[in-house]
Amino acid sequence: MRIWMSALFAAIVVLCLAAGGASAGTVTPKLVMDGKPLEPKEPPQVIGSTTMIPVRVVTENLGYKVDYDSKQKRVTVQNGRSVIVMTLNDSTVTVDGEAMKLPVAPTAISDTTLIPLRFTGEAFGLKVYWDNLAKSAFLYTPPKSGAEAASDRPGGSGEEGAGEDEHPADPSSGGTGSQGEGKPPEPAAGSPDAPSVSGPAVVREAKFENDSVVLSYEGKVQPRVTVMTAPDRIVVDLPDSGFSGQFVPAMDGSSRTGKLAVEGHPSLQAVRYSVFSDKPSSTLRFVLDLNQPWNYQVSNDAATGQVRIWLPPDNSVPAETEEPSVPTESPDPADPTVPTDPTVPPGTPPDPGKSLYTVVLDAGHGGKDPGVISISKKFEKDFTLPVILKLQAILAADPRLHVVLTRDSDVYPTLRERTDLANSLQADLFLSVHGNSNKKSSPNGSATYYTREASRQLAETIQKFAAPSTGLKDNGIIQDNLFVTRETTMPAVLYEAGFLSNASDEPQMYTDAFQDKLAQGLAAGIKAYLNLS
Repeated sequence: MRIWMSALFAAIVVLCLAAGGASAGTVTPKLVMDGKPLEPKEPPQVIGSTTMIPVRVVTENLGYKVDYDSKQKRVTVQNGRSVIVMTLNDSTVTVDGEAMKLPVAPTAISDTTLIPLRFTGEAFGLKVYWDNLAKSAFLYTPPKSGAEAASDRPGGSGEEGAGEDEHPADPSSGGTGSQGEGKPPEPAAGSPDAPSVSGPAVVREAKFENDSVVLSYEGKVQPRVTVMTAPDRIVVDLPDSGFSGQFVPAMDGSSRTGKLAVEGHPSLQAVRYSVFSDKPSSTLRFVLDLNQPWNYQVSNDAATGQVRIWLPPDNSVPAETEEPSVPTESPDPADPTVPTDPTVPPGTPPDPGKSLYTVVLDAGHGGKDPGVISISKKFEKDFTLPVILKLQAILAADPRLHVVLTRDSDVYPTLRERTDLANSLQADLFLSVHGNSNKKSSPNGSATYYTREASRQLAETIQKFAAPSTGLKDNGIIQDNLFVTRETTMPAVLYEAGFLSNASDEPQMYTDAFQDKLAQGLAAGIKAYLNLS
């Protein structure tokens, strides 16, 4: 009953919104319900300090019947089980015969009844959010179950989440601010009935730094990202996750929702967060409120437990990303959702009967692009090139291998030039070598990155031989949407040899001894993959 009353009264609240047009000034708010923009005859209005919304359009979207008695100026809303009665300019309403008091009396403009927005959520269960930047009122129907969902929701099937809000699109490695397909409802700040179930991963902090929203967590997460419009926003879901008891910034204790204000970015205005769902497990939702469409890129650093949503300040398209993160972090090693380009052939394992294999070796960065700067102020490009030259010397001694370098000096081929070279040669494999980095000094060790499933075996083999050759921590293989591993048509991997930001890894990485051992390990991995004894 209480759930029905909340949704029902939400409808009433919308009807009452039309009052006080003269007092509303020039503000013309928008009304959005469950992610769907509504277009009432009279839009929501701000009267004094109170936002008013039209009750009829909301109730009708919930499937309720609304009647208006013009003589008595009475509005009746019902769904076959309960009845709510309101009278214009009277702050007392009745719900199934019980009197209730509204903070502001319902009113009417152009035959549209208006009621207070905030009262709708606080007294009747709808999730309510007023976005002052977008001048928009957001309403979200609460989760229901079983027969109640089937009877109360238009077209309901009795199955939660079966509609358009299920499983939003997942461009988890980046996006361009275009419209997403999922359009799920987003969290409402201050929602009283958001669940607080914890998941396997625990999110400890949300912050904004260096044009990025950074979500710090413990455990394992696989972010799902959706772009929404009207108004513009980016929605990031973290399935199987829960908030830490010491989550920063602080949340509303009862609703487990909150908001992070953002200053200094040309588009991002705020980040809202809540527990979006607890079935079948807890899902956290972070909504990035924008004042205009904006390009973005998402990375997930499993080693340090950080999801980073980067919004370039110049709105540039972060397409040719060489490193496994933005700006320098790595993704979830178990993330199976990395999208692939359907126009790029998937790649196939090497033909065991070939007499000559073409191997393309890529020294990351170079020339005008120094890569990351290590803790001792050395350039990444000055680590990658010596390793590749040493590796070339080892492989060139085998007559069964044709070794091609994307660069053999301090020059900068573009990422496209590197992949085009490998593709034009119809190479059997592509290997790029890099040094990793992180804002924190603690992450350390090596990892092998791949994009397409056809590259997984190569990644496993390279990591198996290269990681123990240097003695650094083995972080395993990681799937990520990197340019050079995505745009190549043969099995391709990017090997991060260690962290140039780590006080233990970095000094070793610039020594001949380390580079010689790494070159030997990489060579052994390549030969093992090609079945060359």
